[in-house]
Amino acid sequence: MHLIDLSHTIAPGMPVFSASAPQPSIGPWMSHAQAATSGRYQGCTCEITEVHFITSLGTYLDSPFHFDPGGRSIEQLPLEDLVLPGVVIDCTHLRPRRPIEPDVLRGVDLAGKAVLLHTGWSRFWGEPTYADYPFPTGETAAALREGGARLVGIDTLVIDDMRNPHRPVHVTLLRGGILIVENLTNLEALPPAGFTFNAVPAKVSGAAAFPVRAYATITD
Repeated sequence: MHLIDLSHTIAPGMPVFSASAPQPSIGPWMSHAQAATSGRYQGCTCEITEVHFITSLGTYLDSPFHFDPGGRSIEQLPLEDLVLPGVVIDCTHLRPRRPIEPDVLRGVDLAGKAVLLHTGWSRFWGEPTYADYPFPTGETAAALREGGARLVGIDTLVIDDMRNPHRPVHVTLLRGGILIVENLTNLEALPPAGFTFNAVPAKVSGAAAFPVRAYATITD
């Protein structure tokens, strides 16, 4: 079995979906040095890390609750929705801020799949160009829903055009019970099909979204 990591690292200074969104902070709640002088450890030390971040950060999964007040939140998602057969849709021909139209899905079996839209935009991670990504349209989202997709992932900052306040892709997919994973990377390492996509978040009560260590498994 071959494993392919599809996730970005969470770190201070990373790209976030809005200039108003806070950066993550990561540091010791108790350091090795503090443990050594605490009197609670003999012949060893330990470090306990404290992390603060918004949950829509890095490579993360949106639950239906993110755009549907009556939808399932992160802890309500069964593992069967988070580990799925995957297909990759090649969208690398698109230029900045161009729409991903439904024709890219023609002839692809979407039913029951994690459908990963490969734009190649993760190569701009950390650069201003990363915010100028291509994006699926509301019509493409409807085609994904009608085709039976169970999860849609993309290697861009957000799956919607952020200039459109109606957020048609989030609304169409999440209100249809279809999960979303944003900020994927390394999709070029995947075959068009024949792999399993894994995107399991921590089981956090009431969370609308949460980071995942997304990866693919390919059986040799």
